[in-house]
Amino acid sequence: MTTTRAIAWRPSGIVDVFLCGWMIWFFDRNGEKLRYEITRDRKDGRYRVVITRPDGSESVEEVDEPTELIERSVQFMNSLRGDGWRVA
Repeated sequence: MTTTRAIAWRPSGIVDVFLCGWMIWFFDRNGEKLRYEITRDRKDGRYRVVITRPDGSESVEEVDEPTELIERSVQFMNSLRGDGWRVA
């Protein structure tokens, strides 16, 4: 099985990693790190959002529709910005 991987370094500082339907963003606040991942299950088509906080704890949410995923992602990222997090 061949795996295709592409990493895009954007001027905004956002790092997108695509690996079989996987995207990841890194955030920083005063030296603390937070990771925001989106994966997609090819079998059932559901999206999975995993947020890893600086203490290592994770929260996981599953989303069925792409529009719902986008809306939730925008809400969460706006919340992060409001709490002082910046794209690393």
